[in-house]
Amino acid sequence: MTATLKEWPSLDGLELQTATTPGQGGRTFHGATSEYTEFTFDVIISGVSASEVAQRRDNFVGLLDPSRGPRPLVVEFDTLWQWENVMVASGIKWERFGWQRGSGFNLRAEVSFETVGKPEAREVTPQSVPFTGSTLFTLSRGNTSAYPKLIFPATNATGQPPFTVKVGSFTLEIKAGIASGLRASLDWETYEFYLLNASGARVASLVPFMSHYRRPMLMQGTPTSVSVEKSGVGVAGAVLYPNNRRV
Repeated sequence: MTATLKEWPSLDGLELQTATTPGQGGRTFHGATSEYTEFTFDVIISGVSASEVAQRRDNFVGLLDPSRGPRPLVVEFDTLWQWENVMVASGIKWERFGWQRGSGFNLRAEVSFETVGKPEAREVTPQSVPFTGSTLFTLSRGNTSAYPKLIFPATNATGQPPFTVKVGSFTLEIKAGIASGLRASLDWETYEFYLLNASGARVASLVPFMSHYRRPMLMQGTPTSVSVEKSGVGVAGAVLYPNNRRV
């Protein structure tokens, strides 16, 4: 069997939010969303007999059965990136060509997949940047901006000063009241904020300890200072996950 990607999608599922500007002959841009990414492959199944081709077809279709749920997709040679939560998007119509004894049996069809999760590609092995106190980070992987994730030790008993988290001009305080032995996990990509135990399991929400819920952004090629401090002293054991992505 061979599967060849027919088109390489970029900004698939893009929608713009605009409004007509009265008297000015133009439109005002309000925002943009990319809700899905779709891939269409040209699939050929070959065999020395009609029954062999039929069996290979059934095995292939069984692997794509939506009842198996969404799975990640790595496209051809681009093995460092994957699209998460992808499913077959439409029925498959097989056609015969070269279907005769002695010269082989072949089935051909277009098979389309669509993301049902995030529409952009993510790294197969996410980048992580350990640091103590602060680091200067420049987003260089992927091709667009990213919303980062930070994890750091967060013991902060009642009466102690807050942690101060900075990402460029963005500042967030993590208030007192956190029990010992826990870590703060701030993921601005997914908007998930939790306290983790030593094994990495979520044990409580971090939301009540946060001074606000705005989020920072990392821009391509822009050096950005990232720091975690308490009483002006850098916190050891912090890890930055840039959440690199491609659209």
